[in-house]
Amino acid sequence: MQRFYCHCLYCQQFMGKPYTDVTFVRAKNVVIHAEHATFANPKLLPPGFAHGRGSRFGHPDKGRFAKCAPLDRAHCDKCGDPFIETIGGSAGMVFIPSKNFANQDALPPVQRHIYYRLREQDVADELPKHHYYASSQLAIAAMISRVLRRG
Repeated sequence: MQRFYCHCLYCQQFMGKPYTDVTFVRAKNVVIHAEHATFANPKLLPPGFAHGRGSRFGHPDKGRFAKCAPLDRAHCDKCGDPFIETIGGSAGMVFIPSKNFANQDALPPVQRHIYYRLREQDVADELPKHHYYASSQLAIAAMISRVLRRG
């Protein structure tokens, strides 16, 4: 398991919060009951969602932001809460909002912030803060690599 805070606009939109506290594990270690979920992989952000935050890829309110990854995100059909993000099928990774774990004490500590330049609010902590696409992707790739090495 690894854990981080994501400030990307897609996570902000998915969670309905300024950032996501997410824990990820290998997909083979998780059973998903998809009959209770609606999965989606939005290509664009809703109009106006960017709130004028600039994008080097185009107009900030047309959703032309670089997506962090082709994640399939799911909301619970019963309560509407976001509950899982998947990438790479059964061989891939599963990203779960940390609040969804029953035993919060068993979670690993948060290791870093990614896409921090897109934050809606400053976070006062000593964790590493990756501001841009490349550094955020490298940070997550290193975290995923640690999980895969453990088997």
